[in-house]
Amino acid sequence: MKRKFIFIAFLFILSLLIEPLTTKAQIIKGEAFIGLNLAQVDGDEAFGFHRFGVHGGLGALVPIYKKNRISFDVSLEVLFSQKGAHQIAQYNDNGDGKTGAYDLFMNYVEVPFIFYVNDKQIVSLGIGASYGRLVGLREYEHGKKTNITLNSENGYNINDFSIIADIKLRIYQQFKIGVRYQYSLAKIRTRDFVYIDDSYTWTRDQFNNVFTARLIWVFNENKDELIREEYIYNGDPKFHQKALRRQIKKEHRKEERRNAE
Repeated sequence: MKRKFIFIAFLFILSLLIEPLTTKAQIIKGEAFIGLNLAQVDGDEAFGFHRFGVHGGLGALVPIYKKNRISFDVSLEVLFSQKGAHQIAQYNDNGDGKTGAYDLFMNYVEVPFIFYVNDKQIVSLGIGASYGRLVGLREYEHGKKTNITLNSENGYNINDFSIIADIKLRIYQQFKIGVRYQYSLAKIRTRDFVYIDDSYTWTRDQFNNVFTARLIWVFNENKDELIREEYIYNGDPKFHQKALRRQIKKEHRKEERRNAE
């Protein structure tokens, strides 16, 4: 069922992006993403965002409201995202094979749904939620691969529901840069730990914890709506005339200051 949901979401976004749009219907924007994840798993006793992973995919951005410089959009994305954890050896192998080294590689297909508020089409702040499906898994302890797989009874949950906070900044025309923070709403695993000398054990719930930096290319976008300066015609005649008069007054004031000098 979950795989069908991801597949349907991907086909929906793809249909929005490749469908020929008329001038009046050209409100749905497409987005392509490529980026880098900095990840860790809270509760695995390996601390720090030391796992690097690939982040990429496609999205559909639907404007829902606009007034003056403020606008609102909703976004649906389909992403491939690599998460996990990494820790170098913490101590020497004294013949027992234990070094404290740990590596976890997790591949997810994700479908985030995000609500954005935009200021002058330059800065966008978003908050939303995401469903992720674990499609690949490798785990290493003390340099050796464990027997944990996608189908392990006591392994990782293949479903990951998470919350997202996102910021995007337009850097040049249709290109943006973005930073995203994502955290699991439900545990991805409950694990029992054994101290190095086997003197005691403890149990912890685990959660994905990820920062993402990414480059965004926006297409199907009306360039007249890229409000980079105080005045750009946005298609509304009233706004056009008002903004034009404001721009003329601004230029007159500049000319008067130059003449006064």
